[in-house]
Amino acid sequence: MARNKNGILGGFSGKIGNVVGYNTYGVDRMRTLPVRTAPATIGEIKNRAKFKLIQDALNTCKELIAVGFNNYWTKTGGMRGAVSYNKMFAVKATEEAFYIDPAAFRISGGTLPGLKEIRVELESAKVLKFHWSIDSVQDASPQDQVMLLAIDLKSNIACSFIYGSFRNTGTTMLALPEDLLGKEVAVYIAVLAKDRSRQSDSQYLGTVMVGR
Repeated sequence: MARNKNGILGGFSGKIGNVVGYNTYGVDRMRTLPVRTAPATIGEIKNRAKFKLIQDALNTCKELIAVGFNNYWTKTGGMRGAVSYNKMFAVKATEEAFYIDPAAFRISGGTLPGLKEIRVELESAKVLKFHWSIDSVQDASPQDQVMLLAIDLKSNIACSFIYGSFRNTGTTMLALPEDLLGKEVAVYIAVLAKDRSRQSDSQYLGTVMVGR
């Protein structure tokens, strides 16, 4: 963004498109930004590939990520924080390509205590059922709510739910869409504070083959 301090006929400071305005010894000047002609480096190509891999996965659950990464990992948190974290920790490489390690992938992060003794199972062909301990947890409220995600990281098809059951219910369900039938999904759960002030680290519950 550029700033114009002296009216429409005055010089400006900042960037407009590929033009930069600046002042030197009281004289307003403009210059165009140089156009890069060199090809991208191997490092740049790899970084772009990692970014796209994570961005495509996170775009399947943007609303959940906005809550799960609220004020977490980067200054602005949200999608930017989630991309930064997962690009650093969840992207792995083979000799041929990059891939996302589901055990390292995170949809939420924070200081709120998570759940204990969690398990997930197929209640029916299209419904996942979650169970966890309802024992009281220090520094947490019984009315904290769970956040859920089931995602096929190969085809980037996902089903998420943000404001789920309370911590003290010990169970909840997630209905899956037709698009996930026959897919192997990675399953995650996290907890959102009752007052929405913070959230827990997400917990990876393994993969489930969704029935037909």
